[in-house]
Amino acid sequence: MSENNLKILRTMCLTWTDDEVSSAWSLIAEEGKRRKNKRTRSMKSTLSQGDTVSFNGRKSGTVTGHIVRIKTKKAIVEVAGQNWDVPLAMLKKV
Repeated sequence: MSENNLKILRTMCLTWTDDEVSSAWSLIAEEGKRRKNKRTRSMKSTLSQGDTVSFNGRKSGTVTGHIVRIKTKKAIVEVAGQNWDVPLAMLKKV
């Protein structure tokens, strides 16, 4: 997001009523969910068992592994002998 857009959003948030902030929060949350679901569908159609993928772990940084199994919204990824349950939207095909 550009710096100008962030400044405008900050100003708007400071001047809106509580109801307007709540409505904007709901709108942003719905759009985030829509985009995550779109990424999940896209990744599910392009990934298959055995593919090499990477993802960013909270504590471990960028991690690379192989897909063991693809579930509805997550994949089991083997990394250094351990299986990780990773949301499909977080995966990037290597």
